[in-house]
Amino acid sequence: MNAFANTRLGAYLLLAWFAASRQRELRRPLLREQLQRQVYAAGVTALPVIGVMAMLTGATVVTQLAALVGADSDLTQRMIFLGLFFELAPLLSALVVVARSSAGIASELAVMHVHDEFTTLRRLGVPAADYLLLPRVFGLVIALPAVTACFQAVAIGSGWLATALLEHRPLAETAGRFLDLADPWLALLSLVKSALMGAAIGIIACHHGSSGKGSTQAISGAAIQAVGSGLIAVFVVDVAFAVLVYALR
Repeated sequence: MNAFANTRLGAYLLLAWFAASRQRELRRPLLREQLQRQVYAAGVTALPVIGVMAMLTGATVVTQLAALVGADSDLTQRMIFLGLFFELAPLLSALVVVARSSAGIASELAVMHVHDEFTTLRRLGVPAADYLLLPRVFGLVIALPAVTACFQAVAIGSGWLATALLEHRPLAETAGRFLDLADPWLALLSLVKSALMGAAIGIIACHHGSSGKGSTQAISGAAIQAVGSGLIAVFVVDVAFAVLVYALR
Protein backbone atom coordinates (compact mmCIF):
# COMPACT_ATOMS: atom_id res chain seq x y z
CA MET A 1 0.00 0.00 0.00
CA ASN A 2 2.81 2.40 0.90
CA ALA A 3 4.57 1.57 -2.35
CA PHE A 4 1.44 2.43 -4.34
CA ALA A 5 0.99 5.70 -2.43
CA ASN A 6 4.52 6.67 -3.45
CA THR A 7 3.66 6.35 -7.14
CA ARG A 8 2.33 9.29 -9.11
CA LEU A 9 -1.08 7.67 -9.59
CA GLY A 10 -1.26 6.84 -5.91
CA ALA A 11 -0.47 10.44 -5.02
CA TYR A 12 -3.22 11.67 -7.34
CA LEU A 13 -5.75 9.30 -5.76
CA LEU A 14 -4.74 10.31 -2.24
CA LEU A 15 -5.20 13.96 -3.09
CA ALA A 16 -8.57 13.17 -4.67
CA TRP A 17 -9.64 11.36 -1.49
CA PHE A 18 -8.43 14.28 0.62
CA ALA A 19 -10.38 16.80 -1.47
CA ALA A 20 -13.56 14.71 -1.39
CA SER A 21 -13.33 14.19 2.36
CA ARG A 22 -12.64 17.88 3.13
CA GLN A 23 -15.07 19.57 0.75
CA ARG A 24 -17.23 20.79 3.63
CA GLU A 25 -14.40 23.12 4.61
CA LEU A 26 -15.28 25.23 1.58
CA ARG A 27 -18.23 26.59 3.56
CA ARG A 28 -15.78 28.65 5.59
CA PRO A 29 -15.72 32.29 4.41
CA LEU A 30 -11.97 32.36 3.83
CA LEU A 31 -12.02 29.26 1.64
CA ARG A 32 -15.21 30.33 -0.12
CA GLU A 33 -13.52 33.57 -1.14
CA GLN A 34 -10.55 31.63 -2.52
CA LEU A 35 -12.93 29.30 -4.37
CA GLN A 36 -14.62 32.26 -6.07
CA ARG A 37 -11.25 33.60 -7.15
CA GLN A 38 -10.29 30.28 -8.68
CA VAL A 39 -13.60 29.98 -10.54
CA TYR A 40 -13.08 33.46 -11.92
CA ALA A 41 -9.46 32.79 -12.90
CA ALA A 42 -10.13 29.41 -14.53
CA GLY A 43 -13.58 30.05 -15.96
CA VAL A 44 -14.58 33.68 -16.48
CA THR A 45 -11.24 34.82 -17.88
CA ALA A 46 -11.27 31.92 -20.36
CA LEU A 47 -14.61 32.91 -21.90
CA PRO A 48 -13.22 35.19 -24.66
CA VAL A 49 -10.98 32.41 -25.97
CA ILE A 50 -13.76 29.85 -25.56
CA GLY A 51 -16.26 32.05 -27.38
CA VAL A 52 -14.08 32.59 -30.44
CA MET A 53 -13.02 28.94 -30.57
CA ALA A 54 -16.61 27.72 -30.19
CA MET A 55 -17.90 30.00 -32.93
CA LEU A 56 -15.24 28.86 -35.39
CA THR A 57 -15.59 25.20 -34.39
CA GLY A 58 -19.36 25.15 -34.83
CA ALA A 59 -19.22 26.70 -38.29
CA THR A 60 -16.30 24.50 -39.38
CA VAL A 61 -17.90 21.26 -38.21
CA VAL A 62 -21.17 22.01 -40.00
CA THR A 63 -19.37 23.00 -43.20
CA GLN A 64 -17.31 19.81 -43.20
CA LEU A 65 -20.36 17.67 -42.46
CA ALA A 66 -22.27 19.29 -45.31
CA ALA A 67 -19.40 18.46 -47.64
CA LEU A 68 -19.29 14.84 -46.44
CA VAL A 69 -22.96 13.88 -46.03
CA GLY A 70 -24.68 16.41 -48.28
CA ALA A 71 -28.12 17.74 -47.49
CA ASP A 72 -29.14 14.98 -45.06
CA SER A 73 -30.30 17.34 -42.31
CA ASP A 74 -31.18 14.67 -39.73
CA LEU A 75 -27.81 12.92 -40.04
CA THR A 76 -26.04 16.27 -39.84
CA GLN A 77 -27.95 17.24 -36.71
CA ARG A 78 -27.21 13.91 -35.03
CA MET A 79 -23.54 14.21 -35.81
CA ILE A 80 -23.51 17.79 -34.57
CA PHE A 81 -25.01 16.69 -31.27
CA LEU A 82 -22.78 13.66 -30.71
CA GLY A 83 -19.62 15.00 -32.29
CA LEU A 84 -19.72 18.69 -31.46
CA PHE A 85 -22.00 19.04 -28.44
CA PHE A 86 -21.09 15.88 -26.52
CA GLU A 87 -17.54 15.17 -27.67
CA LEU A 88 -15.69 18.22 -28.96
CA ALA A 89 -17.13 20.89 -26.65
CA PRO A 90 -16.02 19.25 -23.35
CA LEU A 91 -12.70 18.13 -24.83
CA LEU A 92 -11.70 21.47 -26.35
CA SER A 93 -12.86 23.35 -23.26
CA ALA A 94 -10.73 21.08 -21.08
CA LEU A 95 -7.70 21.58 -23.33
CA VAL A 96 -8.09 25.36 -23.07
CA VAL A 97 -8.30 25.12 -19.27
CA VAL A 98 -5.26 22.84 -19.12
CA ALA A 99 -3.26 25.25 -21.26
CA ARG A 100 -4.32 28.31 -19.25
CA SER A 101 -4.68 27.04 -15.69
CA SER A 102 -2.58 23.94 -15.04
CA ALA A 103 0.79 25.63 -15.41
CA GLY A 104 -0.42 28.66 -13.47
CA ILE A 105 -1.69 26.63 -10.51
CA ALA A 106 1.40 24.41 -10.38
CA SER A 107 3.80 27.36 -10.68
CA GLU A 108 1.94 29.38 -8.06
CA LEU A 109 2.01 26.54 -5.55
CA ALA A 110 5.65 25.75 -6.36
CA VAL A 111 6.62 29.37 -5.68
CA MET A 112 4.76 29.23 -2.36
CA HIS A 113 6.64 26.02 -1.59
CA VAL A 114 9.97 27.69 -2.35
CA HIS A 115 9.17 30.58 -0.01
CA ASP A 116 7.94 28.14 2.66
CA GLU A 117 4.46 29.68 2.76
CA PHE A 118 2.94 26.29 3.63
CA THR A 119 4.80 26.33 6.95
CA THR A 120 3.88 29.97 7.53
CA LEU A 121 0.19 29.21 7.13
CA ARG A 122 0.44 26.33 9.59
CA ARG A 123 2.11 28.58 12.15
CA LEU A 124 -0.75 31.03 11.73
CA GLY A 125 -3.22 28.24 12.48
CA VAL A 126 -4.50 27.99 8.91
CA PRO A 127 -4.66 24.43 7.45
CA ALA A 128 -2.35 24.89 4.46
CA ALA A 129 -3.78 22.02 2.42
CA ASP A 130 -7.36 23.21 2.91
CA TYR A 131 -6.55 26.82 2.07
CA LEU A 132 -4.28 26.21 -0.92
CA LEU A 133 -5.52 23.00 -2.50
CA LEU A 134 -9.26 22.69 -1.97
CA PRO A 135 -10.28 25.98 -3.70
CA ARG A 136 -8.09 25.18 -6.68
CA VAL A 137 -9.42 21.66 -7.15
CA PHE A 138 -13.09 22.52 -6.70
CA GLY A 139 -12.67 25.79 -8.58
CA LEU A 140 -11.88 23.75 -11.68
CA VAL A 141 -14.67 21.28 -10.91
CA ILE A 142 -17.10 24.21 -11.07
CA ALA A 143 -15.43 26.30 -13.78
CA LEU A 144 -14.92 23.65 -16.46
CA PRO A 145 -18.59 22.54 -16.76
CA ALA A 146 -19.60 26.22 -16.89
CA VAL A 147 -17.03 26.90 -19.60
CA THR A 148 -18.18 23.79 -21.47
CA ALA A 149 -21.81 24.91 -21.35
CA CYS A 150 -20.80 28.27 -22.82
CA PHE A 151 -18.79 26.51 -25.54
CA GLN A 152 -21.76 24.27 -26.35
CA ALA A 153 -24.17 27.19 -26.57
CA VAL A 154 -21.96 29.28 -28.84
CA ALA A 155 -20.85 26.34 -31.01
CA ILE A 156 -24.39 25.06 -31.51
CA GLY A 157 -25.65 28.55 -32.30
CA SER A 158 -22.88 28.96 -34.85
CA GLY A 159 -23.67 25.50 -36.23
CA TRP A 160 -27.37 26.30 -36.54
CA LEU A 161 -26.61 29.49 -38.42
CA ALA A 162 -24.21 27.71 -40.77
CA THR A 163 -26.73 24.92 -41.37
CA ALA A 164 -29.51 27.37 -42.09
CA LEU A 165 -27.34 29.24 -44.59
CA LEU A 166 -26.03 26.11 -46.32
CA GLU A 167 -29.40 24.32 -46.57
CA HIS A 168 -31.49 27.48 -47.08
CA ARG A 169 -33.72 26.60 -44.13
CA PRO A 170 -35.23 28.93 -41.52
CA LEU A 171 -33.04 29.16 -38.44
CA ALA A 172 -35.97 28.26 -36.16
CA GLU A 173 -36.61 25.07 -38.14
CA THR A 174 -32.94 24.07 -37.90
CA ALA A 175 -32.87 24.70 -34.14
CA GLY A 176 -36.14 22.85 -33.59
CA ARG A 177 -34.95 19.78 -35.51
CA PHE A 178 -31.74 19.71 -33.46
CA LEU A 179 -33.67 19.87 -30.19
CA ASP A 180 -35.96 17.04 -31.35
CA LEU A 181 -32.95 14.78 -32.01
CA ALA A 182 -30.89 15.80 -28.96
CA ASP A 183 -30.62 13.45 -25.98
CA PRO A 184 -30.94 15.35 -22.66
CA TRP A 185 -29.16 12.56 -20.77
CA LEU A 186 -26.11 12.90 -22.99
CA ALA A 187 -26.21 16.66 -22.50
CA LEU A 188 -26.11 16.11 -18.72
CA LEU A 189 -23.42 13.47 -19.10
CA SER A 190 -21.24 15.92 -21.02
CA LEU A 191 -21.25 18.26 -18.01
CA VAL A 192 -20.47 15.38 -15.65
CA LYS A 193 -17.55 14.50 -17.91
CA SER A 194 -16.37 18.11 -17.76
CA ALA A 195 -16.57 18.12 -13.95
CA LEU A 196 -14.43 14.97 -13.76
CA MET A 197 -11.94 16.48 -16.20
CA GLY A 198 -11.81 19.60 -14.05
CA ALA A 199 -11.19 17.53 -10.93
CA ALA A 200 -8.39 15.60 -12.65
CA ILE A 201 -6.75 18.80 -13.94
CA GLY A 202 -6.93 20.45 -10.51
CA ILE A 203 -5.66 17.42 -8.59
CA ILE A 204 -2.72 16.92 -10.94
CA ALA A 205 -1.74 20.60 -10.95
CA CYS A 206 -1.99 20.84 -7.16
CA HIS A 207 0.06 17.69 -6.66
CA HIS A 208 2.93 18.79 -8.86
CA GLY A 209 2.86 22.32 -7.52
CA SER A 210 2.91 21.33 -3.85
CA SER A 211 5.23 18.33 -3.95
CA GLY A 212 8.32 19.85 -5.54
CA LYS A 213 11.77 20.01 -4.01
CA GLY A 214 11.41 23.60 -2.91
CA SER A 215 13.90 25.01 -5.42
CA THR A 216 13.52 27.57 -8.20
CA GLN A 217 14.40 24.91 -10.78
CA ALA A 218 11.41 22.87 -9.62
CA ILE A 219 8.93 25.62 -10.58
CA SER A 220 9.19 25.13 -14.32
CA GLY A 221 9.30 21.35 -13.86
CA ALA A 222 6.08 21.43 -11.87
CA ALA A 223 4.35 23.46 -14.59
CA ILE A 224 5.52 21.13 -17.36
CA GLN A 225 4.47 18.00 -15.48
CA ALA A 226 1.10 19.50 -14.58
CA VAL A 227 0.31 20.34 -18.20
CA GLY A 228 1.58 17.04 -19.60
CA SER A 229 -0.15 14.84 -17.04
CA GLY A 230 -3.27 17.00 -17.22
CA LEU A 231 -3.53 16.47 -20.98
CA ILE A 232 -3.22 12.71 -20.54
CA ALA A 233 -5.88 12.71 -17.82
CA VAL A 234 -8.28 14.70 -20.01
CA PHE A 235 -8.00 12.19 -22.85
CA VAL A 236 -8.31 9.23 -20.47
CA VAL A 237 -11.57 10.62 -19.06
CA ASP A 238 -12.81 11.42 -22.56
CA VAL A 239 -12.13 7.89 -23.83
CA ALA A 240 -13.72 6.36 -20.71
CA PHE A 241 -16.93 8.29 -21.31
CA ALA A 242 -16.92 7.42 -25.01
CA VAL A 243 -16.70 3.73 -24.10
CA LEU A 244 -19.47 4.19 -21.51
CA VAL A 245 -21.79 5.82 -24.03
CA TYR A 246 -21.04 3.15 -26.61
CA ALA A 247 -21.81 0.41 -24.06
CA LEU A 248 -25.07 2.04 -22.98
CA ARG A 249 -26.29 2.67 -26.53
